[in-house]
Amino acid sequence: MQPMGLVDTHLHGDRISLEEWPGLRDRAHRAGVVRAVGVGSDAKSGEKLLRLKQKHPDFIEVAFGYHPEQPVEWEQVEIILRQIREHRDSLCGVGEVGLPWYSLSPEERERAPDPEHLSVLERFLQTAVELDLPVLLHAVHDRAETVFRMLQAQGVRKAVFHWLKAPAAVVDAIVGAGYYVSVTPEVCYRQRDRELVQRIPAPSLLLETDAPWKYGGPFRSRPAEPAWVRRTAEAVSQVKGISLPQLARQTTANASRLFGWDLGK
Repeated sequence: MQPMGLVDTHLHGDRISLEEWPGLRDRAHRAGVVRAVGVGSDAKSGEKLLRLKQKHPDFIEVAFGYHPEQPVEWEQVEIILRQIREHRDSLCGVGEVGLPWYSLSPEERERAPDPEHLSVLERFLQTAVELDLPVLLHAVHDRAETVFRMLQAQGVRKAVFHWLKAPAAVVDAIVGAGYYVSVTPEVCYRQRDRELVQRIPAPSLLLETDAPWKYGGPFRSRPAEPAWVRRTAEAVSQVKGISLPQLARQTTANASRLFGWDLGK
């Protein structure tokens, strides 16, 4: 394949064995993927991601966070906040952080967000602002607007809403505030995601795989990997009506602005 300079802005590298990574990296390079961001879910995942970055320093970037779809354990949260400070110069962002949705019952989804989860997110946002790090967010459906308002209240300048599902007005507000939205391989086969891509201006779009997530459609029963960003980019370029090289240049420039990289032109 012709090199594209693509970026996978969201994956769970700690959930993939170190032995698998040389093959995943090589397949990604052949697909034109030059960088991948591993997001943290807890304290142990952050440590694993740093080891992964040490083995693949020209490919893996790392963010530390506490995945919101788990019960709040303040001891873990405090450890991760300390890790972020300790490893600031090795990190590209704070994440994955946000508010739960999928782990909630239908009744819980109808209620206001849990105060503990709000407090956890607030602490991470404050730390990101203090250390000048972008935030990688898990915030979907009704929680997307809540998280957006928290970003504004805390003065967060750089953030990406990963795998966003939200009302059109909320999507417009997110983009209007200068935040990014990342799209997954679902755009290859799901109309909802294609409609989201149509709505978002190209300068606000990022690409991701959320590897090793297992998708449906043409990807059924196989764990995602960074090389799939190429398929995602192809689908997005078709939806946007622009060439694949143009889409690759735009989304990689977006990632460079968000994370403070210099990936060239």
